[in-house]
Amino acid sequence: MTAAPVRHRRVPPTTTTAPGTDRPGSAAAPGTTAAPGTGAAGEGRGAGSGVARALVSVITTVVMVAAVAAFLFLAVGPRVLGYQTSTMLTGSMSPLINPGDVVVTVPVAVQNLKVGDIITYHIPVEDQRVETHRIIDLTINNQGTATVRTKGDANNGPDPWTATLAGGQVDRQVFTVPYLGNAIRALRDPVVLKVLMYGAPAALVLLLLASIWRKNPDAGTAAADTAATAAGTAAAGRPLPAFDRRPLRRLAREMKSKEAARKFAAAYARLLPARVERISHALSTGDTELAMDAVLSLKTSSSMVGALRMEQHCLRLEHALATTDHTAAARAGDAVREHQAQLEKALDGHTARRAA
Repeated sequence: MTAAPVRHRRVPPTTTTAPGTDRPGSAAAPGTTAAPGTGAAGEGRGAGSGVARALVSVITTVVMVAAVAAFLFLAVGPRVLGYQTSTMLTGSMSPLINPGDVVVTVPVAVQNLKVGDIITYHIPVEDQRVETHRIIDLTINNQGTATVRTKGDANNGPDPWTATLAGGQVDRQVFTVPYLGNAIRALRDPVVLKVLMYGAPAALVLLLLASIWRKNPDAGTAAADTAATAAGTAAAGRPLPAFDRRPLRRLAREMKSKEAARKFAAAYARLLPARVERISHALSTGDTELAMDAVLSLKTSSSMVGALRMEQHCLRLEHALATTDHTAAARAGDAVREHQAQLEKALDGHTARRAA
């Protein structure tokens, strides 16, 4: 028996570099302590975490798009576009329409029917169930009433009845959506409904809580501090400070060691001349790739240690190199070299105060 009782009516990547490195992601120089999450292991974990987050995001997006599409197709489409959907329960129309497929039909005038059309109609016997079969014989009288004989493609013989299509219209199949009916029936299972009703909101709450727990409490402070510093310096009409202690304090909290943060700053100060010289050499020889590599390394470590003005000069140089603006790159490179002495003085003052 081929029935369709379920009927839906019209209804610049930032690389973390330790101060003793010349290339992003390389090992820290002797006497330095790499920042949390740096190095090959940290990068591997970060890459794996990024891939996992991207995969979860893709899966979530696909599921949401599929759910919205199914809702529009089954609930909105029939009301707006006038088609109807029904689920095939048996294999009498296989292999064209298989059990679990959703049959999409549109109402057509009986005068437009022809032998070979597949129609969905109420049979005139027994429980007058809904049937989706192919017309094998068609008669239309003067009053416009059609009389049809139908047959399932997989059945050995025709249906044992002759149906009269009253009302002047009948639903004719236009296409089939494979397997969608199975999904609909599964979603209507009481157990699945309870899981969706209670499990989905619970999972959403757990995900939200997990995202809150995973947040770095210092992240908001860092953003606020940076915004406050930028706003204050802009309002006062002066450049960023050569050295700001707040990033280094955050680094100490993240590393859970003031001594490690101090060594980090000391290594940054010790290697600063060589790193600035490396940038100058790359610019003078026209080696854009080497210059970009060197400026990215210095920019990242400057941000971590609190050398805000050096970071700003590096950002300008990075942008000039990325846009192949040689004039701007030369100016930014000069600014990096000129600021070196002032930054070294600020770092020496910080070290002296710490020693005292």
